Amino acid sequence: MNLNGKTINPGELRTPVLLAPRTVSTETGGFPKPAPNTASQVSAWAKWTNAHGSEAWTANVQGIEQAATVLIRYLSTLDESWLISRDNGTSWYEIVSMDNIQQRGEYIELKVKRMKVG
Repeated sequence: MNLNGKTINPGELRTPVLLAPRTVSTETGGFPKPAPNTASQVSAWAKWTNAHGSEAWTANVQGIEQAATVLIRYLSTLDESWLISRDNGTSWYEIVSMDNIQQRGEYIELKVKRMKVG
């Protein structure tokens, strides 16, 4: 399948991921702490590609560490406030940007970065 000049093979969606809406709780001292709402999480299959080469250098210059590009099937409830995990919820990534490829409602490409603790 060719979308937006990119060849997409559904067989490449072989990384299991969890997607969860973000909730904000208040820590001691009144500081907000973002966390995934695991009660509302959904699972999906994805093509996960860590940033490498010039893309990694560009992300590092912008202060983004552990960046990746993730391709998943279209999910209408997903927005940029959600979080994504590829290790069953041990670590979570923030969605930096998302692209509903050609507005077709078939695939979404996500640019993500690892959440920093604290």
